[in-house]
Amino acid sequence: MRTRWILGGLVVAAVDLSTAGRARAEAPTPAAAPAEAAVDERTARGRAAFLLGVQRSKDAQWGEALAAFEEAAAARDAPIVQYNIGFCERALGRYVAARRTFRRVLAGTEGLAAAQIDDARAFVAELDQLVVRVAVTLDPPGTPLTVDGRALRLATDDGTRVFVTLPGSAERAAAPVEKSFTVELDPGVHLFRAARPGRQDAFVQKTYRPGEKATLDLHLDILPARVAVRAEPAQALVRVDGREAGLAPIDLERPPGKYRIEVVRDGFETYAATLDLHAGQRADLTAKLIPVRPSLWTRWWFWTGAAAVVTGGVVLTYALTRPEPDYNGGSLNWVAEPAAIRW
Repeated sequence: MRTRWILGGLVVAAVDLSTAGRARAEAPTPAAAPAEAAVDERTARGRAAFLLGVQRSKDAQWGEALAAFEEAAAARDAPIVQYNIGFCERALGRYVAARRTFRRVLAGTEGLAAAQIDDARAFVAELDQLVVRVAVTLDPPGTPLTVDGRALRLATDDGTRVFVTLPGSAERAAAPVEKSFTVELDPGVHLFRAARPGRQDAFVQKTYRPGEKATLDLHLDILPARVAVRAEPAQALVRVDGREAGLAPIDLERPPGKYRIEVVRDGFETYAATLDLHAGQRADLTAKLIPVRPSLWTRWWFWTGAAAVVTGGVVLTYALTRPEPDYNGGSLNWVAEPAAIRW
C-alpha cells in the first residue's frame, strides 16, 4: 500500500509499507504552496526537517529519519508527522513506542487520508502481537524498578493499566505501588533491577521473543546489620545478648533489632552497650576498657596491719574485761598474793 505525507502545503510521495516493517522511499514531489499562505520561519524549519526525514527513509536510515521527523514535530506537529514517527519506530523494532504513537494518531486523524487511517489501525493490531508482556510480582511492593536503566511509566492508552519504558521520553516516571503488575516491552534482552534501602538488590536479565507472555518474580531479601566491635586493649571477649561471639576485634552480622553488646576482660570493668540496628546498617563499636581498681579490702598490706590491730585489740579487751581473781587459801589457808609491778 502507498501513503502520502503532507505538511502544510507540501505534498510528498512517501513510503511503501509492508507487514515486515520495511519501506521504500520515493523522491519528494513538491507542490506549489498557496500564494496566500505565509510561511514563517518555524514552518520552514519543520518542512526542512520533514523532507530530510523522507530522504533518510529512502536510504533506510531509520534512526536519522526518526530524529528528523521528531524535529519536524517539535516545529509544526501534525497527525501525519506522528504517523511517520510511528512508522520509523516500527522499523527500528521499538514496538511499544510505535503502537503508542499510532494510537495517538488515531485519536486525532485531522489531515489524514482514509487509507492512512486504515494503515494506522492495521499497525496497532500488528504491534499488539509483537509486544512482550511480563507479569511482574515485586516483593516488597512499591520498590523502585528499572528496566535497562530506565524507570517505568504508566500507560493507559487502551484503557488497561500497564507499565512501559519509553527511551527519551520526557514523561514523569510512575513507580508501581502494587505487588503485581504488567510491564510491556520490546522483544530482546532486558535487564531488570529492583533496589530498596535495607534490602538486597535484585538483578535479573531475560531474553524475550516477539509476542511472548512471561512472568517474573522479584524478591528483595532483608539485608543484615553489621557491627565491627573493637576493644582497647584487644583480645577481650565479646558477648551478644549474653552469648559469647568471639574475641575482639570481630565483625558481627545480625538481623535488624536491638542487641546488648558486652566486652569482658580479666582485670577490666565490663563494657556494655545496647544497639538498635536497622536493615543494612553498618555500625562501629570501640570498647575502651577501664582497669579495675583493687578494693581496700583486697590489699595484702591492709590485711597484715589489720591482723596486728585485731590481735592487740583482743589482748587489751581481755585485760580490761577479765574478772578479779579470788584468792582462796584452801584448807591450809595459804595465800600467795602477786607482787606489785614497779615501772
